[in-house]
Amino acid sequence: MIPSVDDSIPEDPIDFQLDNEISDLQDQISALKAQRSIQVSTILSSQSTRSTLNRLRVSQKQSKLSPTTTDTTPLLSTSTAQLVHTRENLYRLCAGITTFRIQDPDPNAVDDGKVLGLRIDVASTGKFVRPYYVMLNKPFAGSELLRVHRHTIPPCIPLSLLVDRYLPNGKGSAAMGSKEPGAKKQDLRRFARALRKEIVGYHNRVSVIKGLRKEFKLDEKVSRKGKGRERVIADISAADAEAKQVRIEWVDGRIGRCVVGDGGEVRKCVVIGEEGRDFETERRVARGAMEGIGERLREGIY
Repeated sequence: MIPSVDDSIPEDPIDFQLDNEISDLQDQISALKAQRSIQVSTILSSQSTRSTLNRLRVSQKQSKLSPTTTDTTPLLSTSTAQLVHTRENLYRLCAGITTFRIQDPDPNAVDDGKVLGLRIDVASTGKFVRPYYVMLNKPFAGSELLRVHRHTIPPCIPLSLLVDRYLPNGKGSAAMGSKEPGAKKQDLRRFARALRKEIVGYHNRVSVIKGLRKEFKLDEKVSRKGKGRERVIADISAADAEAKQVRIEWVDGRIGRCVVGDGGEVRKCVVIGEEGRDFETERRVARGAMEGIGERLREGIY
């Protein structure tokens, strides 16, 4: 019988320590770059900085620039651009829903091509995602009832349910402001607010899942030495299109599924392994909001 040869690479504690130090340094560099960018934006967009740059530019125009004098025009242009960007972000943050009018160029369009547009702005992980749009028109002659004409809402958002609840246009429905007794009245304001709430909740859940994957280093390449050896969680992902169910897989074979409510709280959790259900981990994971799943998982690991 030929003896088997163990070709595995022995673990080196020095390499393991160096990998951790390099990872920590890379995280510190990323954090410092982000902090520098925020500080530069804050300084350039402040009123005192703009006043100082304007005074310097006026004084430079009155006198000839010496070779050692710095031209403030590029700085002033950057400050103006940053100010415009800040105002736009502030508007999109405070006015998450914007209405506007559209003229349909189709000569056969209903209601003479008049379309009401809704723009929904959502921020996720410190950045604004691409805006979502909903186009509404009045397809029924002599009626003020609205109907969804076009939209860019992803399929994971229950748009049809919200339309049936807040914008009914079937028999017995009435437009906003109608005084018909017993009619199902449309409410565009509540529809827009409910739709934005669904979109914000979806992006928050997706961002939390991404944060958990980053926290447990699931997107990094697994190696036979270094950080790959200490991995305990094998995978964390969304189990449905709406990301209201989170699937957690442990390295030891346990598989869990969490049900997340509309407010981001973990309503239920089931963890099953080779020896049956793990009730202790279930209670720990379902103890609070979705954002704290990572911390509660680490309580059971360490």
